Amino acid sequence: MTESAQITFYPLKITGMAPKGVTILEAARSLGVDIEGPCGGIGKCGRDLVQVRTGGILTTVLACKTHVQTDLEVILPSHEKETLRIVEGFYAEGNRTYGINSSIKKELMHDEHGLCSTKVYGNDNLLLPENGDTKDQTYGIAIDIGTTTLVASLVCLNSGEVLNSSSTLNPLVYYGHDVMSRIKYAGSQRDGLLRMHRELISAVNLLIRVLSSEEAARPENIYQIIAAGNTTMQHIFLNKGIRGIGEYPYQAETLDTCTTTARELSLDIAANAPVTTFPCISAYVGGDIVSGLLAIDIKSIEVPALFLDIGTNGEIALILNVGIIASSTAAGPCFEGMTISSGMRAGKGAIEHVRFENELSLEVIGGGQPRGICGSGLLDLVSELVRIGLVNSRGRMLVPDNENKLFDKDGKRYFRLTNNVSISQEDIRQVQLAKAAIRAGIEILLARCNVKAEELKTIIIAGGFGYHLNEKSLFGIGLLPESINARISFVGNSSLEGAVRALLNKKLLNDAIRVARTAQVMELSQAPEFEDVFIRKMHF
Repeated sequence: MTESAQITFYPLKITGMAPKGVTILEAARSLGVDIEGPCGGIGKCGRDLVQVRTGGILTTVLACKTHVQTDLEVILPSHEKETLRIVEGFYAEGNRTYGINSSIKKELMHDEHGLCSTKVYGNDNLLLPENGDTKDQTYGIAIDIGTTTLVASLVCLNSGEVLNSSSTLNPLVYYGHDVMSRIKYAGSQRDGLLRMHRELISAVNLLIRVLSSEEAARPENIYQIIAAGNTTMQHIFLNKGIRGIGEYPYQAETLDTCTTTARELSLDIAANAPVTTFPCISAYVGGDIVSGLLAIDIKSIEVPALFLDIGTNGEIALILNVGIIASSTAAGPCFEGMTISSGMRAGKGAIEHVRFENELSLEVIGGGQPRGICGSGLLDLVSELVRIGLVNSRGRMLVPDNENKLFDKDGKRYFRLTNNVSISQEDIRQVQLAKAAIRAGIEILLARCNVKAEELKTIIIAGGFGYHLNEKSLFGIGLLPESINARISFVGNSSLEGAVRALLNKKLLNDAIRVARTAQVMELSQAPEFEDVFIRKMHF
């Protein structure tokens, strides 16, 4: 009898058994997991790069050449077709508005024998000489270092075009779904920070290799990386200490923009290429929100304006005539499909919208049979369950009967969407906790700044899952106050967009520094009213 091993594919959360000895590519296909392999499994295309965790060790391998010998966790990169969203009135077209003023320049040289070479400069400093004419091969990478998801874009620094984008699960979810868990791990384990740093770098290198192979770009022709993330994630990326972020008075090792080299971080691009992170506002308001504020062009926004970046951390900025006041709250990873019974990211097969009319209606990304539910679908579902009375104001599901889709299993209550997709009572509780944290942050920030909800002119919702959000559902679960009459726009991954723009125009980093240094911070952890407001806003 053939021995088998258990294999789990993330972020799809598909688990099954595979015969030992088969390749990961073969195991994936037998479980209905789509991994590209256009070269027929001979290992030349590089399209089937994955990360494998076994025995607590993370490695990058080719799925077609790696055999299943023991239980495995496999992390798949995926393409991001809608990573950057240009929204009229907030994002102007980058090249037309800012022009291309990259810090990377190339100069073609000819010697006395007529042989040509290319000198590569970064901020007018020579980075490296190259043989031949490589002026047409000039690339940069923009990265959003999310707590749950990493997203990278390959950018042509000559044309300003975003050539492709790809994402992967942040491997640090293995050490905890929130930054505090990772800070504790770094403090409690010998070389804990270094281990997380190396795994994060490994995941970034995976994305670089995936993007390079897709666009036939050589990694050595990538000359710059600009990354944005929360303060903790940027510190881990740079291998800087994070202990002070988790202890009062909550101070980061640095809030400044930092630049090092690809060689120093072991990133697989041109060795002397500069690698830059965004400046942060505070220990808990990071470079990702600064990058987002850069992307939305705050000078053109009608104020008072509220900027929400909804992810594992809920970051909030109130934009006024007199300046910016920012805060951050722990929302948890449920909006990104993590820790949810049938949760998944907003990719093919995810339920993105749910409606109850005469019957249950589902919209699935890419069509076909649902494989799970993403954040927008989860918000729709909870909002609809509250609206039709299957979930009460305290978030409790009704007692099952023969006329609805509620059922009990193993002592837990569920709502069934399809035969293989259900959400539990605990999933609804996670939505309650996340929305209460964000709503409490909004309420307190507005109150401290003497701004009424009805006075807001603009609300900008950012975050990777924001493409698919339904405005009605945000009000339906109570994430936004009902009295709001503001213009609401969903701008997608503004953190990544800001990084792309900074790649194309070196002057924008100065704007980012100015935003970070002039913004004021309101620490919700120091707000005595937070707990009371949070408990009140738990109700639907």
